[in-house]
Amino acid sequence: MKNIKQPKTPITIVTGFLGSGKTTFLSNYVKYLLRKNETPSIIVNEYDNLDVDSTALSDDVEVASILNGCVCCDLQQDLIKQLKHFLNKSAMHHIIIEATGIAHPIEIIAACQDPEIVANTQPPLVIGLVDAPRFLTRTQYTHSTTQLMEEQLEVSHAIVVNKMDLLNSDAYDDFKDIDKINSDAPKFYTTYADMNMDTFDTITDTSLPTKANHTHHHGINSVAYHFSGPIDRQLFYQFILRLPDNVLRLKGYVKFRDMPNETYEFQYVFGLPDYQIIDDDMPLTVVIIGEQIDEDQIRNKLDMIQFT
Repeated sequence: MKNIKQPKTPITIVTGFLGSGKTTFLSNYVKYLLRKNETPSIIVNEYDNLDVDSTALSDDVEVASILNGCVCCDLQQDLIKQLKHFLNKSAMHHIIIEATGIAHPIEIIAACQDPEIVANTQPPLVIGLVDAPRFLTRTQYTHSTTQLMEEQLEVSHAIVVNKMDLLNSDAYDDFKDIDKINSDAPKFYTTYADMNMDTFDTITDTSLPTKANHTHHHGINSVAYHFSGPIDRQLFYQFILRLPDNVLRLKGYVKFRDMPNETYEFQYVFGLPDYQIIDDDMPLTVVIIGEQIDEDQIRNKLDMIQFT
């Protein structure tokens, strides 16, 4: 690391369970930092080998992807290596880490305070995103998944309750449990993670959480499937609509035979599919993440779509 004395680099960790809106928040946050003439760089962690989220971020910032694992455990050294790389760049003013939705922030916080870099970094600010409807129905998931959702919030310095537009206007009273989980963090209720980002500048206490024990993502697994070419649109739509409840997220890229020159980006979260045509040439791969999903059954169904 450089020995020249300079202000310590701020680090923001964006955490939250699958589909909570981390990438949408991150896109808004990056625009805010750029307006402040900061120079952010982003580390995006994906549990699988397909990086969908970073394509939605600004072209004005450098984005590094850490794939095929979780930076809170087996890829922690990769995270430290990437942090060192960014810290050695003289133009660097802010580092943002978007954690995978099944990561616990404790070890990410620890990595940011690693002895090799701690002299050059501020204690990280942890911003926790909440999928509002999913939080209210979190008991439908296994105990370990529910505990992970809550512990992500427990260690956050600020909590953004997102997707409030999907609930009735009187639903705010239903979020008292968040105060029980973390009474200290300010709460912001948003739609599309649209909020006044200046409020984060007023958070001065970024001390490390005292609770070190945590639940890891036991029972959550993923399937990555590659299509060799365009597929039947209706068969894929039917597949999406019939996904079992234990599928938490699907994301990826496909082409359809009726429009073979167009690439679609697909997202499926909390039972709601979303898709759009994109200009980029992306791998025709989808990744499915869920609780104890039957990988063979998923692959068989996708084989039928591929070869029908």
